Amino acid sequence: MRYGIPLLGERVAPRSSCAEALLVVEERRNQTMRQSTTKLTTPTLLDLAKLLVDNRVDVFVCGGVSRREREYLAAQNLEVIDNVAASVEELIDAIQAGKLRSGFGLDRSQKPLPEENSKSKKDSDREEGGNNQVMDFIDCLSCREKICLLGKSCAAAGTDTPKIPDEREHQRIREAALDISFESERTLCRLSELIYFCIEMRYEKIGLAYCVDLEEPADILARVLRRFFKVYPVCCKVNGSLMTDGTTETVSARSSSGRLVACNPAGQAAVLNRLKTDFNVVVGLCIGSDCLFSQLSDVPTTTLFVKDKSLANNPIGAVYSDYYLKEAISATRGRIPEDEDR
Repeated sequence: MRYGIPLLGERVAPRSSCAEALLVVEERRNQTMRQSTTKLTTPTLLDLAKLLVDNRVDVFVCGGVSRREREYLAAQNLEVIDNVAASVEELIDAIQAGKLRSGFGLDRSQKPLPEENSKSKKDSDREEGGNNQVMDFIDCLSCREKICLLGKSCAAAGTDTPKIPDEREHQRIREAALDISFESERTLCRLSELIYFCIEMRYEKIGLAYCVDLEEPADILARVLRRFFKVYPVCCKVNGSLMTDGTTETVSARSSSGRLVACNPAGQAAVLNRLKTDFNVVVGLCIGSDCLFSQLSDVPTTTLFVKDKSLANNPIGAVYSDYYLKEAISATRGRIPEDEDR
């Protein structure tokens, strides 16, 4: 049996079109007999399929693959094992053990907790009168049953619920969200959803925590929202300190002296908390800064615009782009710590 595996670095390429090389593994009687690697310069489907046929490959092991690509490969008499996320070493072990299958590496088994940790948790639950189960793994994407879509409880998710500080407010938000999500007469853009949500929630004071790099869209947004609400835009540099020498910063905002000014999401939250806004909207804050702002905000917060310097503020485009998928994986080489579960 011969396996053809498109690689990006030392792992299965997330898409064949961004692969750097093709690894061919020959296996007989659960033993790896031979391996060969061919560099790819133009990893198109046609070129890759020809290379697979030339190498007499029986099974094509890959990451994501479209239905059209799968049908084309099947026409070449190739078995396809897809949705694989693993290193070369892991693949060789799986082939030899007869455990290689679609989804390999994406549906890792739950790792049991040490006995003493499990026992102490059970004891504490018993003392508190709770029945929560210890869990350290869940992957809904790998679930085949999808019983949650039938309105049934999921054993993997457990039955415990977080403590809700304000049950009434929580229920109001849930109902408003359902009203918008089940709207059938209109197809609302996100901005319209924001307005309808805030109106239904009877919010009056809206805070805008915006990045200075997105000042123009933040200004337009504020003008629209002011037709319905009182709006308080707060820049990411509010009360920000000058960057110290030797510290780099990716933002463009500078003080009158030309020195960089550090972002201050905590300051943004403090200002809006003092203004007692009813609801806050994040507009383009850098990753990390948005986390800090949401954590420190006294009121519910949503993100309307996300900053993406490469994709015209459309980060979802990266998962549909071979170029950006390859860039994302290449950028993390040597920086990802070893995962004991892998």
